[in-house]
Amino acid sequence: MWDVEWKKLIPFAAGIFLIAGLIWWAGTEGIVRVISRSSPFWLTMAFVAYFFGVLTWALRWHVLLRSLDVEVSFKDTFVALFVGILFNNLTPGARGGGEAVRMYYLKKRSSSTYGIVLATITADRILDLFPVVLMLLLSAVYAYLWHYHGLFVLLIILNVILLAATGIFTLIITSERRVKRTSYAVFNFLARLIPSRMRKYEEKFNSLIEVNVPHFTSGLKLVMKDREAFWIATGYSFLTWFFVILRNYFLFLSLHVHVSLVDITVVQMIATAVGLVSIIPGGAGLIEATSAGLFVALGISREVAVTVSIVDRVISFWLPMILGFIVMGHFGLKPQEPKTSS
Repeated sequence: MWDVEWKKLIPFAAGIFLIAGLIWWAGTEGIVRVISRSSPFWLTMAFVAYFFGVLTWALRWHVLLRSLDVEVSFKDTFVALFVGILFNNLTPGARGGGEAVRMYYLKKRSSSTYGIVLATITADRILDLFPVVLMLLLSAVYAYLWHYHGLFVLLIILNVILLAATGIFTLIITSERRVKRTSYAVFNFLARLIPSRMRKYEEKFNSLIEVNVPHFTSGLKLVMKDREAFWIATGYSFLTWFFVILRNYFLFLSLHVHVSLVDITVVQMIATAVGLVSIIPGGAGLIEATSAGLFVALGISREVAVTVSIVDRVISFWLPMILGFIVMGHFGLKPQEPKTSS
């Protein structure tokens, strides 16, 4: 049992090892010196920017929920999102573990179906890609104009991969038949890997697929056809990413260093893409190393680049994990049963 538990911790250990190596590379004394002269005001503003980023994300999802008549309070939407962020940070790669938790949490607090709630989550993820693709393209143009040829090639490759993956994903989710075939293929693959665990859920899984996939595909088509909800949610998407960029900008200001918003956008987009393919949960360590290395390549000193990268991840990764556990401990995943008077 302990062997299994330790294996789960190996990716996190690898992430912490990468962070330690990053600090050693920049020099501990240099990082301490940079932090000691930081501005508390701009550091606080970075935390505020993170909060507003999560808030606009929650507002985007709430708009999509309302477009399919999923009646839940904004508080439940916000809490579900925060708990989802926690599980996304514990999931490698595209970090989809939190989406299942979001779906489960809101399904238990509404009269809707799993399929409908999942349709809003899927639309939420799709709309999140719009600003990312646009900023990747603009970053590529910027890299080309300033003769960062290696960076330009990397950004073009990332764009092609992202667009191809999005195209394949869209092709699957717009067809009820393809969604079912893909779901069964994934289940059968997992059943071959861990048959003892998966086979006991086979009947329940088949029932969920047959009942909820039609709701999912029809709900997704409806939500994407709602033009008002689409444009409002898209606007929130751009606001969310604006606050992500602004958070990094404030961190540089807190260290009395001026970096253009364009440079920050280029670095953030590449780091985001790296996080999507990382086998380390949440890209811990890998995203910090990527961000720091790119900032150094753009002319920022090692001490400042590493400090900003690590502090940004404390705000956007480590702190939300702690808060996520607190929120989940307080609210729980299942709604409490109403107390009956004796």
